[in-house]
Amino acid sequence: MKIGHVSRCAALLLSLVSAATFATAQTAAAAPEAAVAAAAPAGPAAVPAPAAPKGTLAERQLPKLVMRWDCGDCKQNDKVLPLIEKNYETDAVSAGYTISDSETAELAITAYRQRNPGMRVMFGIMAGKDVLNTRVTFRNKEFLAKDYSANAFQGMNNLCADVSKKVMQQLVLGLQAP
Repeated sequence: MKIGHVSRCAALLLSLVSAATFATAQTAAAAPEAAVAAAAPAGPAAVPAPAAPKGTLAERQLPKLVMRWDCGDCKQNDKVLPLIEKNYETDAVSAGYTISDSETAELAITAYRQRNPGMRVMFGIMAGKDVLNTRVTFRNKEFLAKDYSANAFQGMNNLCADVSKKVMQQLVLGLQAP
């Protein structure tokens, strides 16, 4: 009889943790939009850079990301692409860059795995790891931006932020190279 109580308690605990994790994920999903609005500079600096001809970027400008899934039969999460895009824009604005409307870079997600949030919190590293690998093509050059997390408390939102920061850094380096 006691074993039956233990399994019910474990199920209840797991459902509570999943509900709390879901609520946290919903709050975190709304946070990037607020961060972009808060990070936008005010005054004369808020004037967008003049439009450059197609194929060229103005100074302190980065290409817009055109994103797609290219990971075969991986289980896709509809929240990942918008998270990467918002984090990329937030990182660009905080570094003093604007996003081009005319020039693009293609980002393809080549590997993706997300642990169940309840399992991640309950079992941590024993639940495996979240994986996000991307391939970015810009001006006929390719580079990889990837990361993984086995952390029990940080999930895919944090991983998307890390990968988008790497994408931005690689694009900045690519623009500085001759």
